Amino acid sequence: MATINKIEKALAILSQHDWYWMMCDSNNAYFNARGNMRAFVELVASINNSAVIKAMRDLWSAKYQYVHNRCDIETFKAKEAELMTIITMAA
Repeated sequence: MATINKIEKALAILSQHDWYWMMCDSNNAYFNARGNMRAFVELVASINNSAVIKAMRDLWSAKYQYVHNRCDIETFKAKEAELMTIITMAA
C-alpha cells in the first residue's frame, strides 16, 4: 500500500475513533475502540517515513488531549494544522 493511502486510511481511523470507550458500559465499544487504536498504530508503523510516523502519533495524542478537555479548540486546531503540514510535505 502506498504511503499516501496508508495516511488516508489512518486519518479515517482517527476521525472515526470512539474517544469515550473507557466510559462505556459495553464491552463491544471497548473492543471496537481498542481494535481501532491497534489498527491505527499498526498502519502508522508500516509507513517508511519517520517524520510522518511521529506527526501521525502526535496527531493522535493531540486529538486525545482535545477530546478529554486537556486543551482548547484553538490549541488543538493549531497543532492539527502543524502536523498536517508535516504529513503532507513528507508524504
